[in-house]
Amino acid sequence: MVIDQKRAHERILFEKFMEVLKSESVASQQQLFPQTIELNPADSELLNSILEDLLSLGFDIREFGKNTFIINGTPGVLDISSPELIVEKLLEEYKNSPVNARSKAKEQIAISLAKASALEYGTELKQEEIDHLIDNLFACATPNFSPDGKKVLTIIPIEDIEKSFSK
Repeated sequence: MVIDQKRAHERILFEKFMEVLKSESVASQQQLFPQTIELNPADSELLNSILEDLLSLGFDIREFGKNTFIINGTPGVLDISSPELIVEKLLEEYKNSPVNARSKAKEQIAISLAKASALEYGTELKQEEIDHLIDNLFACATPNFSPDGKKVLTIIPIEDIEKSFSK
């Protein structure tokens, strides 16, 4: 079995975020030093339009002047070292994923946030982190596919592996 660790992490985070959105009770991890983020007018408008949903996910973001926001807190379920980078990546992911209807907006935000905060390709994990990722993946309702429908894992028969080395 081969597992794409980034897609697996996206699936795990997505399902966590969807649970949070359903329960609407998430702890916000307050920042010791709030971060200020300045956006272009289009991104500022987009952030304002999804701000309510981000608040329900555990973000504590407030408008701080024209096209400027202050990030006071982030979802407690995430380990975020640079919240402004996550917000920028989230907006980019959200812009690149068309939303069909408002009812799909929360799901799209959860997908975008999962993609923006998932492990990057090439991130080396310790064995216990790998085990934890695999356990969490198989605890998911849909472990085989990422939130945007890409394969997370594939099973390669041992015979196929042996054939590729027998030539």
